[in-house]
Amino acid sequence: MLSTSTKPLSDSGLRDRFHRRSLEHQRPLSTVTLAFTVVAFLCLVGARNMVNGPATPLAYRLSCALVLALLVMAIPRTSSTWTFGAIGVAYSLVLVAGLALNVSGVEHPLLWVLPAMVAIPICAAPLWLTPMHFFVGSALFYAAAFATLFGAPRTHDVDVVVWMWIVAIGVPTSAVFHFGFYRFRRNQFLLESQLAQLAATDPLTGLQNRRAFVKQAERRLEVIAPDERVSAIFLDIDSFKSLNDRFGHAVGDHALYEVAQVLMEGTSADDSVSRIGGEEFAVLLRDGLAGALALAERLRSAIAAIERPDGHLTASFGVAEHRSGESIMVLLDRADEALLRAKHSGRNRVCAERALPLELLQFDADAAYEEGGAAERRHRWEDYYLTSHFQPLYSLSHQKQVGFEALLRGEQDDGTLVPPVVLFAPRPSSDEGALDRASHAVHLANARKLLPGDAWLFLNILPATFIAEGYADRLAAIVRAVGLEPEQVILEILESHGGSVDDMSRAAALYREHGFLIAVDDFGAGQSNLDRLLRIRPDLVKLDGELIRATSHGTEQPILPKLVSLLHQAGMLVVVEGVETTEELILAVESNVDFAQGYLLGRPAAEIAPPESAHQRIDDAFDVIAQGRARQHALFESEVEPYRSALSRAADDLLAGVLMEQAFAALATLERCVSCFILNDSGRQIGNELRGPAWNGEAASLQPVANPQYARWDHRPYFRNAVLFPGVAVASNPYLSLASGRPCVAVTLAVQFATERAVVGVELDWSAVGLPWPAGD
Repeated sequence: MLSTSTKPLSDSGLRDRFHRRSLEHQRPLSTVTLAFTVVAFLCLVGARNMVNGPATPLAYRLSCALVLALLVMAIPRTSSTWTFGAIGVAYSLVLVAGLALNVSGVEHPLLWVLPAMVAIPICAAPLWLTPMHFFVGSALFYAAAFATLFGAPRTHDVDVVVWMWIVAIGVPTSAVFHFGFYRFRRNQFLLESQLAQLAATDPLTGLQNRRAFVKQAERRLEVIAPDERVSAIFLDIDSFKSLNDRFGHAVGDHALYEVAQVLMEGTSADDSVSRIGGEEFAVLLRDGLAGALALAERLRSAIAAIERPDGHLTASFGVAEHRSGESIMVLLDRADEALLRAKHSGRNRVCAERALPLELLQFDADAAYEEGGAAERRHRWEDYYLTSHFQPLYSLSHQKQVGFEALLRGEQDDGTLVPPVVLFAPRPSSDEGALDRASHAVHLANARKLLPGDAWLFLNILPATFIAEGYADRLAAIVRAVGLEPEQVILEILESHGGSVDDMSRAAALYREHGFLIAVDDFGAGQSNLDRLLRIRPDLVKLDGELIRATSHGTEQPILPKLVSLLHQAGMLVVVEGVETTEELILAVESNVDFAQGYLLGRPAAEIAPPESAHQRIDDAFDVIAQGRARQHALFESEVEPYRSALSRAADDLLAGVLMEQAFAALATLERCVSCFILNDSGRQIGNELRGPAWNGEAASLQPVANPQYARWDHRPYFRNAVLFPGVAVASNPYLSLASGRPCVAVTLAVQFATERAVVGVELDWSAVGLPWPAGD
């Protein structure tokens, strides 16, 4: 149970805080009370004007009211207890002066002033902040009152009444009011202080808890000077769970207490020390990274001297320095990332934060190049270097290089490449983001030197980095720092976890404000889907390399043309990756792909290769398509022609009055005929269809829609085209038949009977591998 003890406030600091807190509470109350007193004084002035006899000029008395009002207006602006007390004393003396001016010339002045002499000290008693204010203010009030109001001779009875009211009633009552109210305020303050301390303190160690630490740190960072340096230390006791499991929680609690004592003894009074939770502690200190690392090393050594039943305690430390505009949580996250590296690299050690990308650009340019005249910049990362390789992207229509994708590589001291399994090996979660940010700085620095000035730079970026708060501004600053413009950079969002679609959509808008273009990588794999594209609205979509080799089921026809058409209709340019053969390049050109990338056009390399050979390959692909389109069309038409002729003869027979079964008899015997049919002017089937050799009732798995008898088909292209060209047998592009579930081609012809127009047609099975398809829509 919390104590509300009324013991004296012996701590001067605590007493000062109490008086400042009281000042906050008293200002509104005093303002209202004293303003009411001004109104009461004006009423007294009005009452005096109603009494006959010589009176002090009204202007003098109203001047007192004006001074009282000005003192009331000054109360809300008081910032110290001394000023507040001085205003109270001045107010009481001016009030006495005003009373003296009002009662001057009246026949019985005591009738006017005696009630005020009693009531004013009693009403003012709770308003005095401190006993000193009360004693001084009350003494001056009574001294001024007796000097100005009780100068005239009085009878003995009158003196007895005056002293009885003032000494026996007024003074004791005001003292009781003041000290009672003062005691109440003090107990309330002590209770609040105790509650605040309990809410901010970890009960086991006596340190700040996480909430109090974060709140205090936020206040410190808000007022930090531009040249002031602040760092955070995050530490975690190694193998603490085993201590609890093997020796009991009492031993674990004692270890936590001893670590807390080490932290308290090893830090200064200006440092904030907290138990964040469990066996984790944090320190915020006014020092740079070097000073924080030195302190962390001393604390590590001190903790290592603490005994535990099976040896000695150890702790792992992560240290990070605050950066301008950074919140306390971001600072702690970076310190926590360093702590995780300390844990994963063996425990009982101190690790510093990783450098941010902007800092990577600040190393000495002369030192950035290795001996032997290496063309690219390299940055040290763990026990190897980070460098860039660039792979070209070509505009197929323009037949030229338009951009380069920057790919991260690791190099040993001797120049040999680090295997990707090592470079991108799983690490603590924040490491991946640090490597991602570092790669951007390395790529941008290298691109400025190596890439043509009019080329795009494709930068891979993880979703978690893409949506990180403030990274759009930071990356734009890095881009401009190396001499590029954001308009030259295309951010390629990788296929990875780490951000919701909503977050990425909002982040994309921020990057576009700077001028960046947005691309989505590996569409068609993993998390990629059409909803993701439509929400993010990238400028470019990079199709996964497998999509260029994907074919429809059964016919082995490529699906790339339809997919590219869909993305173009959504307003997105298309890049195909993984172009490795001439056939794949030809398909990309034929599918209206905008940009292509792959080993056939150029491998990733530290140097930019001449583009002439790739230009020739693309030009050759266009020639092959131009030559093959006519041949493809001729093959398709030759395959369809027998059915055109047979359908035309069947239509003539129908116009001549021959029955449907007889008119379609010859057509229904042809090899690829699935069924022959007649549709009325609204696209509904007339009578039953006549089935041909390609009909396969067992293969039709779509049983609920296998019967076309009551369906309406005037929305199908084969119906519309027949109506547009009446009397001409037209062949459709292959489509997936709803009745048979197979790719089919329809040959249709519009004829005019005596009473109505009809469309006669035949559906052909086009599912066999090797059948020619039209060259395009």
